[in-house]
Amino acid sequence: MIMGPLLTIVHVLAAVLLLGPVTVAVSQFQVQAVKAYEGDTAAGGAARVLYRITQTYGILSLLVPLVGFAIMFTGDYWHEGRFHTSLLLSIIGWALLLFVIMPRQKTMMGALRLLPEDELTHDFQVTDWKKAKSQLAMFGGIFSLLWVVTAILMMLPRIMG
Repeated sequence: MIMGPLLTIVHVLAAVLLLGPVTVAVSQFQVQAVKAYEGDTAAGGAARVLYRITQTYGILSLLVPLVGFAIMFTGDYWHEGRFHTSLLLSIIGWALLLFVIMPRQKTMMGALRLLPEDELTHDFQVTDWKKAKSQLAMFGGIFSLLWVVTAILMMLPRIMG
């Protein structure tokens, strides 16, 4: 009986503590990376921190949909479509982060020569920094929107009264 509420607490805390920082980092990274490309050394440091937050918290944020999936088995939730939709949106968001956003950030970091030496395995190139910035902003916006829609779906019964 206690497993459901305990998992819900872990799920909500993981969403707030892991997805919050990664969402902010994803939304700000490209701005700082372009400033660093333009010669702002402080922005280079900021880009490095935002990149590390995205890498670390991004991987750890997988805990959110995994715990959400576990919650579906602790009660009579399996029949509710909003949970299936939320889980699907979470997986899409995480895949977008892992397979689109993180590699593009790494390319920008490599082109700036801000990666650790052992990660500079090849010549990283960004041919159009403005385009790279715009694309990362777009993908970051989609990532954030997916989590907003997921949060709304989770709260829908409480919102609707």
